[in-house]
Amino acid sequence: LPDTESNGAMAVGDRIRERIADKVFLRDKGINLRLTASAGVATLPDIGVTVDELLRAADDAMCWVKVHGKDGIQLAGVDD
Repeated sequence: LPDTESNGAMAVGDRIRERIADKVFLRDKGINLRLTASAGVATLPDIGVTVDELLRAADDAMCWVKVHGKDGIQLAGVDD
């Protein structure tokens, strides 16, 4: 998301997460499967300046979501 600050990136990520949660898969097969998503957001230059730093920070934030209940989005560097 070029030229997007952390608040904007969090909003986009949350909209994507909500759309995934709202979708019912395999309804025509009688299964009614729903998915959830966990995501981490890392922005530059706030969190990192290299691709590796950003990916590591976003992955750490996603892992935080999974440990703290799943189906959410977390900004890197914020451990609420």
